[in-house]
Amino acid sequence: MHLKHIHPDQLRHAVQAGYPLLVPAGCIETHGPHMAIGHDTIIVEEICDRIAAAMDVVIAPSFDYGPTGYALGGPEDGTIDPNYDAFGGLAKSILHNFLEMGFQRIVVIIIHQGMGAPLAQAFSKAAAELSFEGMLERGYPRGWWADAKLKDEAAWGRIQVEPMILPAASPPAGGDHAGYNETSFLLATRPELVDQSKLDENAPWYCHENEEKSSWSANVEHGQAMVDAVVAAWVDRLGGKG
Repeated sequence: MHLKHIHPDQLRHAVQAGYPLLVPAGCIETHGPHMAIGHDTIIVEEICDRIAAAMDVVIAPSFDYGPTGYALGGPEDGTIDPNYDAFGGLAKSILHNFLEMGFQRIVVIIIHQGMGAPLAQAFSKAAAELSFEGMLERGYPRGWWADAKLKDEAAWGRIQVEPMILPAASPPAGGDHAGYNETSFLLATRPELVDQSKLDENAPWYCHENEEKSSWSANVEHGQAMVDAVVAAWVDRLGGKG
């Protein structure tokens, strides 16, 4: 179920039943001449929808405008790179609201530049700060860290920041930028957003970083195998039965 589609009574039920809240996070960034610029967010959204088909979860509205550093193109190519402090502040504020809703498990899912990059780091920083600040807000005494019982009672670590491709899904799932893997992911989930006929000798280097497995040779079969593996790994991680 999607958070923005449910009614207050459904929200209360989801919280009381312990449904995880999944938060797709991505960016608007050029992905070659052949793919949608919203690829990174779209893929996470598609994975979250498939997780929701297998088990009870709530899916939050996506964070679309993540940091990119203009690493692979500028605004003229469709790339957006927000102020990092402003983005981090927004991320922290929204995550705090999710905590106030009562969700006991909030999982931010990312496929963009790795877990050491500004997007993942913004969420990790927000999660850490909210965990520590929340202890004092809830009235726990200074020095609570030394008391394992208090730490357990406080549901420490309610916010997790994770890569979309969990270790259990790789292989077959793998990463790149608009190459064999990412193009295959989108072909398997949103094929109308891919047009491989737009690839030519002027395509960026990342489209053919691996000459054998490139944007040209990307295919639905590989994409579906990756999707299936990623979804299965997430259902297992979240405790589902599907």
